[in-house]
Amino acid sequence: MRQIHAATVTARDRVTPRMVRLTLAGAGLVGVDVRPAQDLEILLAGDGDHDVKRHYTIRHARPRTGECDLDVLIHDDGGPGSRWAATARVGEQVRFVGPRGKMRLRPADWSLFVGDESALPAIAALTEALGPQANTYVLAEIGADSDRVPVTAAHLTWVTRRGAAPGTPGPLTAALTAWHRPAGAGQAYLLGESRVMASLRDHLVRREVAPDGIFVKGYWNTDRHHPQA
Repeated sequence: MRQIHAATVTARDRVTPRMVRLTLAGAGLVGVDVRPAQDLEILLAGDGDHDVKRHYTIRHARPRTGECDLDVLIHDDGGPGSRWAATARVGEQVRFVGPRGKMRLRPADWSLFVGDESALPAIAALTEALGPQANTYVLAEIGADSDRVPVTAAHLTWVTRRGAAPGTPGPLTAALTAWHRPAGAGQAYLLGESRVMASLRDHLVRREVAPDGIFVKGYWNTDRHHPQA
């Protein structure tokens, strides 16, 4: 049975015009080791007696004090997650499950991270864990230059949609086609809209990246239109 914890919002900061950093503190986070890109499942009030679940990547964790930072993307869809991120205030209580997530960084000659804005907190945490000396490639799709966040990567490419709708495969497909595949055995991490990431996985397999070296995680789906970070 999942254990539900309580936390308090202790700080609120703006990372980009569309991304807010919410700091949570709670006894359930004290002494808990967090791996890069693990998330919290936030339980938000839904219709009737049912909770709405939204998953947000832990950008920073401070186990000694029981604190963590969630970088949450605010969308125009008006969904529960966006409303929470837009309105959460210091002192507000929140319920959560986690940390959770099975993804682990694996040793490799090179690492490739591909994703849209919803994946930026995870990509930033993962590349930070690898360090600036790693042979790391990032293809990050954004709506505008103002969506950029600091990312530690030897080779970083910002892919601006230039009017294309979020969840459209074209921008990242073109960027991946132009990407020069390094020699050696690599690991690829595809994080973002579910169908786009699945198509990019097939693209990498055709370019002779081993299937067991490709990790795919769908953060959102255009049908449900509930992007999450």
